[in-house]
Amino acid sequence: MNGLLRSTVLIVASSGLAACQTAGNQGGSLLDGVFPTAENTPTQQEQQVAAAPTGQNPNARTKLRNTRNALSDYCPAVRIRAGTEAFRDYKGQDENNDDNVAYQATINQVARECAYVGNNLEIKVGARGRVITGPAGGPGTLTMPIRVAVTRGNETVYSKLHRPQSTVPEGSANTEFSFVDENVVIPAPTATNVRVYVGFDEGPYNTP
Repeated sequence: MNGLLRSTVLIVASSGLAACQTAGNQGGSLLDGVFPTAENTPTQQEQQVAAAPTGQNPNARTKLRNTRNALSDYCPAVRIRAGTEAFRDYKGQDENNDDNVAYQATINQVARECAYVGNNLEIKVGARGRVITGPAGGPGTLTMPIRVAVTRGNETVYSKLHRPQSTVPEGSANTEFSFVDENVVIPAPTATNVRVYVGFDEGPYNTP
C-alpha cells in the first residue's frame, strides 16, 4: 500500500507524560453526528420516517436502500491501523530523548456513517483522541498528520492525508481533539471486502 499509514515507533511515555490530568470533553464537536449521544441519537421510528427534503436527490440521506446493489445495508467498519495510534512531536533534533517530547497525540475512538448515493458509497469517517504535553511542551497548537484510507481487497481506493490542529489551552496539560473526513467516496461495494483505516502517518504530506 505504498507506505500507507506508516507505523510510528513509539517509546513508553515518561513520568512527565503519564502524570496528566483528565480534561473535560470539548463541546461543539464535528463528530456529534458520527459519535451520537443520547440527546442527538434518532429513535428507530424517526429513522424509519426520515425522508429526503423535497427537490433534493432522494439518494442524499443516510442508510438509503440502494436498489442497484444487493449490499445496500453494508457499511464497512473503520479501524485504527496497528502501530499508528499515537504521534509524538519533539522539540529539537534528538528524538531518542524523552525529555524532548513536546506533545503526544493518541487516537482512542473511531466511527463512520454510510450513505449510498447512485452508484457510489459515501462514508463520513471520524476520529477522536487526546493530546498531552511532554517535558518540552506547554500551551500551544499541535498539527497532526492523520490519514484516512480505504481498501477494497488488495486495492487502495481512497487515501488522503489531513493536517488537523489541536490546541492545548493555558493552564492545562492536555486536551481532546476530534476530526472528520466527510469526503470519502468510493464505488458501491460488490463484496464485503472493504476496509476503512484511520491513523497517524508521518510520511510526506503529498504522498497518497
